[in-house]
Amino acid sequence: MIKIASSVKIAFMFPADRDTAFAYYSDIPRLIGHLKHIDLVPTENASDDEFRLWYHTIELGRYHIHVYCDVRVELDPVNRVIFLHPIEGFPPVQTKVTINSTSTRGYYSSEGRFLEAGPDSTRIEYMLQLKATPPRPMGMQFVPGKIVDTVAQNITSNRMKEIAEGFIESSVQGFPLWRDVQGRSDW
Repeated sequence: MIKIASSVKIAFMFPADRDTAFAYYSDIPRLIGHLKHIDLVPTENASDDEFRLWYHTIELGRYHIHVYCDVRVELDPVNRVIFLHPIEGFPPVQTKVTINSTSTRGYYSSEGRFLEAGPDSTRIEYMLQLKATPPRPMGMQFVPGKIVDTVAQNITSNRMKEIAEGFIESSVQGFPLWRDVQGRSDW
């Protein structure tokens, strides 16, 4: 098994008032679209606030890592907080392993807090976390477990930082187009 467990907390300034920022980030499919290495997987019988996420990456140039995480979205419009909580209700994910890939179920959570920072600015405090224990690809069977876990932890920590930083850049860059589509020039 490979131990994947990492979290990252970041804060950034968003160029809109608190209500507008919260509305922009409340569209979860768009929100997920800004997360590098994470995509939505279509699922049958899911409610409007439940999603299956697919974390996928190629590590060390050859090992394909796939982690499926089921989440429920909770929007708190009063306090301007968006939560993604892990859930168990979706169809199971079959664990698979090949010579250079591994696939399993994991757990993803995130929290975004929107704080007033002026008339046209919002401070967003964002935390995301990923946990999983996929089996080792067969090509790694002879590598000692402690080495695999140390390398996996370092890689996962770097990936989570990359995801968070990419999320900030991509979502902020996407805001003007969203604002224009909404037809509101005052945002």
